[in-house]
Amino acid sequence: MTPGDSRPTDAPLAGRKALVVGVETTTGGAIAAALGAAGADVALAVMRPDEGVLTARRLQRELRELGRTAMTYALDVTLGQNARVTTRQVAKELGGLDIVVSAPDEPMPQAMAETSEVQLAQAMTMNCYAHAYVARAAFGEFRRGDRGSLLIVTHALGDQPAAGSGVYALACAATLGLARTLLTEHDEPTVAITTLLRGGAAFDASAGNLANAIAEADEAEADALAALAVRVAASPAGEVTGRVLSAADAP
Repeated sequence: MTPGDSRPTDAPLAGRKALVVGVETTTGGAIAAALGAAGADVALAVMRPDEGVLTARRLQRELRELGRTAMTYALDVTLGQNARVTTRQVAKELGGLDIVVSAPDEPMPQAMAETSEVQLAQAMTMNCYAHAYVARAAFGEFRRGDRGSLLIVTHALGDQPAAGSGVYALACAATLGLARTLLTEHDEPTVAITTLLRGGAAFDASAGNLANAIAEADEAEADALAALAVRVAASPAGEVTGRVLSAADAP
């Protein structure tokens, strides 16, 4: 441990290097904080260079007070090349990368008939393609080391869509398909691909305002999903790869 490092010697993620993309989201921020509390050094990546940076900077200060290495990055999740370049930069500055959490999210719960082509493209980019870009960049870094854990965070509406969830449910369903595809393409025994479902326990699909229901469920489940993320990252790859977990699976 470095001087001033408060990591206990039995911290489950001591010495691990993590990147969390989408730390300005409720779940992404909770996961980043939990990984740091469990001993990991954490790169905090926001989806856009906007007010989300303030959230990342606050997390950065909190993690550094724990003795962790923590840095803030703007990672444009709409561009695959930006994801690769930023992820490579993170790995160089952290001294490696063996945990990547992909948590980009932009809820757009509205009926398909009310969605324009531009909105459809935006929903798919922010809630599906972004995960693909982060995953490709992550595997590029995992190949440089001897292990890796990729956690993809998406919403349970992709598995069980509700009335009015249209375009958002479609994008989340595509992300679940992406995770399954990655499993067929990356069967390295030391690399795990795990999916965390938001809204798998506390989400009220019958709520009149789906956007509010999504936000409220995220707040209610954030700590449980963060604990799951730590458990997954600390587990041997063979025990967790291919799993789809929700807050209901939290210890």
